[in-house]
Amino acid sequence: MPEPGGAVSSLEEFWDGLEARGVEPDLVEALRKRAEDRPEQIRRVGEKSIVVAVVTRLLPGAVPAEDLASFLDANFDAQLGRGDERIGLMPRGELIPAGFRVLEEEARRQGGSSFADLPTTEQDRLLADAEASRLEGPPGFDAGEWFKRTRDLVLLGYGSDPRGMVEMGFPGPSYEKGHVWLGIAEVARRAARAPGHEEL
Repeated sequence: MPEPGGAVSSLEEFWDGLEARGVEPDLVEALRKRAEDRPEQIRRVGEKSIVVAVVTRLLPGAVPAEDLASFLDANFDAQLGRGDERIGLMPRGELIPAGFRVLEEEARRQGGSSFADLPTTEQDRLLADAEASRLEGPPGFDAGEWFKRTRDLVLLGYGSDPRGMVEMGFPGPSYEKGHVWLGIAEVARRAARAPGHEEL
């Protein structure tokens, strides 16, 4: 087992470290479910083969592309604490699926086949065009914004999966049973240095 706060090199070390730190059982169970190779069905964000091909090119690594694509499909239209909607830009629930459609149309126009069937060099070129906002789409579509948000969600899925945590050397969450989450009112009281702000 690694030293407390040290990097981990295997899932077994990861689980042992969580147990040694007394991490909440429900959190451990949620993490174990994420590490299982049973992705949810990809049905909302786009055609599975295209979404998986994009994710494979964006983030190869320990977390299978299908699992990351499933995470993307489940969360692409959720705020996830972000406030990045812009006037004139499609809402996030429309932008991400539109980007996969635009990418597929461009792959068929330029390469004569589905994005998923193109050579990886062509896939990378199309993704670079998307990142540079060189792909055109419907009104309100911005390819660069699509690429950024898609990449951000894939990275979020990777970082929240124990296999990704292990690959990064992150030992996992460290809060123990009874950890206190501070609400907005308590944070404001502490910021204002109200009486008792130094106590839990």
